[in-house]
Amino acid sequence: MPLLDIRNLVTAFHTPAGRVPAVDGVSLSIDRGRTLGLVGESGCGKSVTAMSVLRLVSAPGTIEQGEILLDDGRGGVLDLSTLPEPQLRKVRGGRIGMIFQEPMTSLNPVFTVGEQVAEAVMLHREVSRGEARARALEMLRLVRLADPEQRLDEYPHQLSGGMRQRVMIAMALACEPDLVIADEPTTALDVTIQAQILELLADLRRRLGTALLLITHDLGVVAETCDEVAVMYAGKIVERAPAAVLFARPLHPYTIGLLAARPGVEPRSTDQREGKRRPPLRTIPGMVPAPQSFPTGCRFHPRCGHARLGGGPGDCAATLQELREIEPGHLVRCRYAGDLGQPGQARGDGPAGGRG
Repeated sequence: MPLLDIRNLVTAFHTPAGRVPAVDGVSLSIDRGRTLGLVGESGCGKSVTAMSVLRLVSAPGTIEQGEILLDDGRGGVLDLSTLPEPQLRKVRGGRIGMIFQEPMTSLNPVFTVGEQVAEAVMLHREVSRGEARARALEMLRLVRLADPEQRLDEYPHQLSGGMRQRVMIAMALACEPDLVIADEPTTALDVTIQAQILELLADLRRRLGTALLLITHDLGVVAETCDEVAVMYAGKIVERAPAAVLFARPLHPYTIGLLAARPGVEPRSTDQREGKRRPPLRTIPGMVPAPQSFPTGCRFHPRCGHARLGGGPGDCAATLQELREIEPGHLVRCRYAGDLGQPGQARGDGPAGGRG
């Protein structure tokens, strides 16, 4: 079985305004030593999915449905969605490490870097404080932190953003977990540091054999690091495929729009200083809908230039399409995937509508 197998996960927040389904029927799996990229715009449910894996969603959020199955390494599985809290604490940081989006809010400002990495070791291994400190120093060297002996006794505020992120990676990997969940690990960093962090994660994955769930909105990051990609929109997975396949042949209108929004080469404008052609800015119209007001049918249809409306069995606003396998390993949540035509030419009564 996969290392991690998420089945029909539903995580909702119960607020005075009503139920808010942030994650609505998500199924994902990750094999040992592989990297899965989970991508989508802000607000689509990526981070809530990640937090749900380790049951870190706090009230008023709750996991309402689904299974989160982790291979226990002995031929059995652990369901993290129902695992008793004492056993779950052994999984957090032990079997599964977590790299949060903003390290300054994740590191404790009153403890040194060395104390925090050593604490992670002592929680999951029967070692002395001295042995834990030695392991912390080893991990800071492993993540290529400059002057690790000095940084060991410094506080988070004394480090740069890139250094703090390396400390977070050291903490996540200190107990050699089977899986690391990285939630937007490069968002707050400049481009040069981003590249270093991504190279570091890829190198550590190769050396340690750790699987990686990489959550990001940056498709360039996904292209460089991931074996497979799952695209998320409005609480659901809308497309999943091997990375090379998805970038070469995206099939869901949302994925197509995300890829089209990347900087590319198009002969419409020219940078005179460099003599290079620059594309105009492309965007997907509209915004991700709020979870408490998801549209009926396909949740992307109000923003989709390919949507077929007007009633009938093919109306995109009538029914929510299930994920279906278009080709081996390539799953898409779109009735018309692979036969979309040009945006804006497919609206009307059914698949051949003409309302335009």
